[in-house]
Amino acid sequence: MPELPEVETMRRGILPLVGGVIVEAFCPTSHHHPIKYSPPADRLFAMLVGRRITAVERCGKRLLLRLDDERALVIEPRMTGRVMLDPPQIPSHVRLVLQVVSEHQEPHATLDCAERTMIFRDVRGLGTVRLLDGNTFPAELGPHKIGPDALEIYWQELRDRLGHRKCAVKVALLDQKAIAGVGNIYASEALHLAKIHPAMPCCAITNRQWQRLHEALQRVLKEAIASQGSTLSDGAYATPSNEAGRYQHLHRVYQRTGERCCQCRRGIIRRIVLGQRSTFYCPVCQPIRSRNH
Repeated sequence: MPELPEVETMRRGILPLVGGVIVEAFCPTSHHHPIKYSPPADRLFAMLVGRRITAVERCGKRLLLRLDDERALVIEPRMTGRVMLDPPQIPSHVRLVLQVVSEHQEPHATLDCAERTMIFRDVRGLGTVRLLDGNTFPAELGPHKIGPDALEIYWQELRDRLGHRKCAVKVALLDQKAIAGVGNIYASEALHLAKIHPAMPCCAITNRQWQRLHEALQRVLKEAIASQGSTLSDGAYATPSNEAGRYQHLHRVYQRTGERCCQCRRGIIRRIVLGQRSTFYCPVCQPIRSRNH
């Protein structure tokens, strides 16, 4: 967390920055352990000042701010990172502040009307901020490092990338080198909708099941984006405008241990651990067997 829907919500939330020029970049003084910056923070901040933001993109679970010097500022939220746009005050655990001024302001507009503030906050400090150029970007985020986006992959490619593996399908879905953007929440949700047991080995899944899983994954991710992501009980994630996501109210299995399955109305949601991650499923909808149709 955050996963593809949350990062996509962040991307859409800071689109107003596109076309603006970064006039200040800094990290507030803090006693918290610093996150990883590349290059080192002071140098990175200096390189950002004066650069125009030409696009805001997403690469799996990472946020990309494209700059006019062909570099990209890559923000990886990891466990608790989030971006905020124009907060009323700077909160704690802030790792990056960008002051961005639009050059398209009206002739008589005040500076305040044209200036926007983007903040990257990370409570646990596991996120990263990197400035990559044309040479380092492919090495760090090229196709040999990051798999195709979960919203763009075809079912045949999903099968070809994972179908030969002997590991549990839930574990395989979390491999960002195979498919980018899927995390713990949406893997559990998609497998439930597709009626596939999370512990089923990838190599035991049929073509029809791969098609179902692909369709379920697309549906779940798009539903979650429409709901602006999932805000869990820890409250770590919120939209750039500081609103809670709504998809947690639509979770079918995630963190619903002991509740009746909303899909079959017969099974009781169970929790197991796969790959050291909590995994939720319905034993009726998702029976464990080597093949099912």
